Amino acid sequence: MADLSFESLEQLRLRRSAKWQAYDSDVIPAWVAEMDFAMAPQIAEALHAAIDRSDTGYAWPGAVGEALGVFAATRWGWMIEPSDVLPVADVLTGVGHTLIALTDPGQAVVINSPVYPPFFTTVTRVAHRELVDVPLVWNGIRYGLDFAGLERAFARPEVSAYLMCTPQNPTGVVFSRAELERVAAMAEHFGVLVVADEIHAPLTHPGVEFVPYLAVGTRAVSVLSASKAWNIAGLKCAQIIASDADISAQLRERIPQEVQHGAGHLGAIAAVVAFTEGQPWLDAVVPHLRDQAQLLAGLVAEHLPHVGFADPMASYLAWLDCRALDLGPDPAAFFLEHARVALNSGPTFGPSGAGFARLNFATSPELLEEIISRMGAALR
Repeated sequence: MADLSFESLEQLRLRRSAKWQAYDSDVIPAWVAEMDFAMAPQIAEALHAAIDRSDTGYAWPGAVGEALGVFAATRWGWMIEPSDVLPVADVLTGVGHTLIALTDPGQAVVINSPVYPPFFTTVTRVAHRELVDVPLVWNGIRYGLDFAGLERAFARPEVSAYLMCTPQNPTGVVFSRAELERVAAMAEHFGVLVVADEIHAPLTHPGVEFVPYLAVGTRAVSVLSASKAWNIAGLKCAQIIASDADISAQLRERIPQEVQHGAGHLGAIAAVVAFTEGQPWLDAVVPHLRDQAQLLAGLVAEHLPHVGFADPMASYLAWLDCRALDLGPDPAAFFLEHARVALNSGPTFGPSGAGFARLNFATSPELLEEIISRMGAALR
């Protein structure tokens, strides 16, 4: 297992990415899905080598499918045909153009809120499809799918697709094989295409099984990327994976060529290295995130005892239930003003997000302690 290098707050503030530039210098950012760790050395070396040879032209992403196939087989026992992998710039581009290619105008797409905010605009403003929200349900321990609600939605004649977030953002839920098989059976029965955003899959926590949707479902598309797991979102390279050759052919025929060639060259280089050489670094990150989640639970109990959150099963996002604090529909606005901590606004994740905020804990233990202690002090 590789060593994980934590960067200091001073080093982090030198970054020019969105996370570190969006707010004033006295604000600690804990919002957008960027991690505070030094890049995996193997990826850094490959990128430096590309720059040194002036290798900054257009991407030739053929190797990406083969590299992803190796990673998926090794990590999840999921066998992928490299020819069924279509690189694009990012996951949302892949999602939007998959919906445009495989559904028709006037049809509807099902989602489950609370969910990653761009799902709403990708469905309605990019794909120009109707949105049907079947909110997740809370059983007192974890969030889950409302299967009765999904069945009612799938039965609607205008519904042609289901955009699923798995692992789920912002709740951190990893759906079980039985849950995915139940979705697959319903989708097949009603003829609903499933599009699975699986970008957080490599960050599934120890002891939790991630099951790729395409391992259980037919007539489906997965869209994923190395971007979240290896913190390389700005390099731009995601992958659309079709469940079969027919869907793959439809995607290649119908998605515009400029979209199919939208992956960045450095992003493709980084993705290949991540999938083939980056597992030791990833195997250091994931246990740290598990430790951070446990540390967060203790810190919340100490400093924010009236805030609840479900223990995430994947990635580095905590969905904080702040309704008992009576801070209004957007607690993130309160904590930004009074704690100088930037969180994601709960209402942007859908109507069920009122009174919630999303916190990114992919940082050092020291910085996480500072974040939560600031939030607690703001309430006193």
